[in-house]
Amino acid sequence: MSRLRLKTQLLISTLLIICALTGAMLLIVRHTVRAEIDDQVRESVAASVRAFESVERQREDQLSRTTAMLAELPTLKALMTTHHAPTIRDGSLPFWQLAGSDLFLLADPKAEMMALHSKKSLDSADVGQNLTKSLGGDVDAAWWYADDQLYWVFMRPITAGSGSSVKQLGVLAIGYQVDSTVAEQLALVAGGKIVLVTSEKVIASTLSAREESELQEHLGRYTELLDSGTREVNLGSEPYEVAAVSLHADPHMPVQCFVLIPLRRPMSFIGKLDRTILGLGVSALVFATLLLSFVAGTITRPMDNLLAGVRALARGDYTFSITPRGSTEVVELGTAFSKMRGDLLALQRRQIETEQVAALGRAASSISHDLRHSLAAVVANAEFLYEADHLKLDRDEIFQEIKIASEQMTELLDSLRELAREHRTLSLVTASLESVARSAVDAVLARPEFRRRSISIHAPADTSGVFDSRKIERAFFNLLLNACEATSERGKIEIEIHNAGSSFEVRIADDGIGIPPGIRGTLFDPFISAGKSNGTGLGLAIVSKIVHDHYGSIGVESTSEAGTVFFIKFPRTQSGSLEAMDREVPEPNRSTAD
Repeated sequence: MSRLRLKTQLLISTLLIICALTGAMLLIVRHTVRAEIDDQVRESVAASVRAFESVERQREDQLSRTTAMLAELPTLKALMTTHHAPTIRDGSLPFWQLAGSDLFLLADPKAEMMALHSKKSLDSADVGQNLTKSLGGDVDAAWWYADDQLYWVFMRPITAGSGSSVKQLGVLAIGYQVDSTVAEQLALVAGGKIVLVTSEKVIASTLSAREESELQEHLGRYTELLDSGTREVNLGSEPYEVAAVSLHADPHMPVQCFVLIPLRRPMSFIGKLDRTILGLGVSALVFATLLLSFVAGTITRPMDNLLAGVRALARGDYTFSITPRGSTEVVELGTAFSKMRGDLLALQRRQIETEQVAALGRAASSISHDLRHSLAAVVANAEFLYEADHLKLDRDEIFQEIKIASEQMTELLDSLRELAREHRTLSLVTASLESVARSAVDAVLARPEFRRRSISIHAPADTSGVFDSRKIERAFFNLLLNACEATSERGKIEIEIHNAGSSFEVRIADDGIGIPPGIRGTLFDPFISAGKSNGTGLGLAIVSKIVHDHYGSIGVESTSEAGTVFFIKFPRTQSGSLEAMDREVPEPNRSTAD
């Protein structure tokens, strides 16, 4: 992230904070709502248990009084003295109707059933086992489970006589069934669905048949929740939060109550709340993005302006406008940078002016030296010519020496005139560019200090064209002279000539030290020189003038410590109607000049 722009970093950081806060808010809300649902489930379970216990106490009181009252009825006692099961069964029917219970049972003192009445059919064997177990436990009330039906039963002995002559005639048992009616009563209190379970089997519930079937299949997992917590389950397509509590802890006949709170409405509420918070979060993101774009732009725009100024300065552009604005620190930084850039520009101008003055001085000294040398040669040979007969000297040889010195002075003055001329002055001839290049190579290698240099020429078969061969040779000579001065004693220089349609393309490459950075931008300006004590700074300036007079272009294709490549392009045919040629070449980063 450190490589990103400051504005982008501010945006990303703020957006991440907003996303984190929105996510945390969603988690907190969801946790709060789920905790509220869990509290509601626990309260519903507790309310269901209290309601069941309340109903149980009411039934217990009612059935206990009813049982005690019926057990004392003389008619019932008289009926039990018959000890005849059919008679007792038929005669007990009015007593069952009077009791208004779901189960009515009469048995002899040996726990053998004499009469059994129930609203739903029951297996007498199951009832007998429950009776025997209850009487053996010497209890007044018990839970009976028979034919997948659960009953809360109260028992009283039927006796005759009093005091020490009391005789037990039998046992009376009255019970009510724990069914869906009880479950519905509990559901009203709990505000959810109720499931009553015994012996890992559902005996009553307010669930649909499909939901009850699914609950029965996974009942073993839910019994782990007894008095310990809640769990979210799906029955059918409905989500529930389930809790379980034990209503009767008898290991032989345990009774559990499962409270199921529907979660559709709470989950729907959570979903709406999530969407609302998410919408607010997205809106906050959009608003924050717009606001931060403005704020970050206000903060970073001065930095961007300053950065652009630094980059422009690195490119050598001293005219790039910087407007210091923003915070006080940024304004001070921009002002300091502008002052520094102005100082650098002034220093560079002074340095260029100094270099130009120095180069001009060197050029004037060199030109003066060359002119004095040539003039001295002319004067000396003129004296020799005057006394040739007396000294017996060869007049033709002296005349040639005077001519050579005059031509050297003329060539030097022509160089200065060449730079001062604004118009083209070409002597066009049909010539071979390869031959012109070889003549320049021979002239350079004729100098004793450059005889060990290796100069090769690569050219196509046809390099003929119409140009000023003398000036082109001079341009090649100056470039090769610079290349030889930039290379070592056994340096290598290559000249490549290509025919590019109607133009020549020439590359002159050396393996020298490259162009000093300080003069790359002014390489072809007059009197610019570096690295040579006697340089006049005219060589490359003359080359540039000659090439441009031929409607061509010259530049540095590449330069480094491994060498420099000059690229020249000019048309093969020169005429008065010649159209302007393409002059696009690499930016001038020139090598060591004269």
